Amino acid sequence: MNMIATLQLDSGIEQAITIFKESGLELGKKALAFIAGKHTLPNARAFIGLSRNSKMPAYTLALPAIVTCPRGAKLALVADSVCANCYAQKGHDAMKPARNAKARRLAIVQLALESQPLRILWLKAFTIAMAKESFFRWHSAGDIFNKEYATLMAIACLSTPHVKHWIPTRESRNAARLAQIPNVVVRVSDDMVDQATNKYAGATSGVHSTDTPSRGFDCPAQHNSGSCGDCRECWVSAQAHVSYHLH
Repeated sequence: MNMIATLQLDSGIEQAITIFKESGLELGKKALAFIAGKHTLPNARAFIGLSRNSKMPAYTLALPAIVTCPRGAKLALVADSVCANCYAQKGHDAMKPARNAKARRLAIVQLALESQPLRILWLKAFTIAMAKESFFRWHSAGDIFNKEYATLMAIACLSTPHVKHWIPTRESRNAARLAQIPNVVVRVSDDMVDQATNKYAGATSGVHSTDTPSRGFDCPAQHNSGSCGDCRECWVSAQAHVSYHLH
């Protein structure tokens, strides 16, 4: 018997089923299996759309840049801003498979904000996906695009207290509630490359174009083939400012 057919479906779950069916991917099959009740770790990751690379010691959720970046979209038009040459808009991220994957993740998140059954399923998938993890990085691309999404993120972080969550953002207002959660480090980004100060009262991050940053902790990734290695300073709340080399 088709397990999905036995579910009491609302429009949000029905739309999610359509999205995953139309993907034509193995990931889509796993996501559909999760919706059908097979709540395994691989199926949960597929449903959320988590990704990981060898350079980062954590899974991440990548969303489309610009369209989920209210402030970043404006900064992208400003010369010498940190968003002027957005990495999430070029290279691998600009290729169709990556663009489609980000669009699919965003579509599922947006449905979760509209549909309580799908929201419950999304949060369950996130909790299962994080069961054996110690660190999570939100948004290797994209940002906290509204307060409703910030609330969903907050519930996900509170539901996984064993995980250290790092949230890089330019949306300090949307991130206000998240910054109060004990296992979360919100880092509000500087606007400009080589910026000397940031008026945000909490943890911050920036980008430097010189060999050494103007302030804060110098991210070692530029000296380690782009890899975090053993470094976890982005997840440390006591680290007031982390500066990344311009790339």
